Amino acid sequence: MTYTLPERRRALRANVNAGSWLTVATLWPIQLIDLSLGGLAFTSPHTMEVGRTASIRATLGAEALNCQVRVCWSRPCRGVAPPRSQQYEVGAAFLPLDDSSLRALEAFLKLSLPNESEHAN
Repeated sequence: MTYTLPERRRALRANVNAGSWLTVATLWPIQLIDLSLGGLAFTSPHTMEVGRTASIRATLGAEALNCQVRVCWSRPCRGVAPPRSQQYEVGAAFLPLDDSSLRALEAFLKLSLPNESEHAN
């Protein structure tokens, strides 16, 4: 027995070549290792190819950092086992930051970095 549903489409559909593909952005949590005005390093549950761009969202102190980065390097974390829980270290450079993200980054770094006068003695 075959059931047919009434047609609800409002526009005609056309078949598309089977060679078509779709890229869907995915989200996964990262752990920031360090950051500077030029970029950041983080751990990721997935390796990332050099040159790939990605969006990063993080909270720095009370400010939001929302930016684009370009991956400069990616390598397996040392000493992580078993392989099923493999983590990767990734280094990425910031692509041009908007004013809000740049202010958040500068404020966070100013508060986080040791004061130069403390190291003068």
